[in-house]
Amino acid sequence: MGAVLQICIDIEERVGDIYRELIAHPDACNELRSIWQEMADDEDRHAKRIRLVNDRLEMAGVADLGLSDEEVRGLLDRAGELLMDAQESRLSLEQAIYASVELEDAFLKVHLGFAKTGGQPDLQTMFMALAEADREHTARLRSYIDRLHDGHGLVFGAAEDDE
Repeated sequence: MGAVLQICIDIEERVGDIYRELIAHPDACNELRSIWQEMADDEDRHAKRIRLVNDRLEMAGVADLGLSDEEVRGLLDRAGELLMDAQESRLSLEQAIYASVELEDAFLKVHLGFAKTGGQPDLQTMFMALAEADREHTARLRSYIDRLHDGHGLVFGAAEDDE
């Protein structure tokens, strides 16, 4: 398997794990839990998609993908840090939301970059689709954050939040 694509798979799986951890955050409302669950499911699908494309490229004998691993290694490290923070309950709800936006924004940039530099049409198509999913995740989280500021978003520790 291509080293860069394997790192991409590892990142998608790790980020899915982060979102699954955040679902259990004690201050998260049902809406936010639902957002994180959908995002975790999307990350699992992304990992499968990358695996399928990688398998097709390997079967075709394509070795040089034209992708650099420098950026993805940094993302993998950052995702590892955030996963540990989530597992050890070190993130406030607001930090968890902003960390999610941070990850999705970083993925968007990398996926768009790989779509431009990837040496194969399959890679370019896949990374454009992943970038679009990242954009949707970011937009959904930002919409939730925007409601924070008008009084309809985050409510810390409120039971009535579970409507």
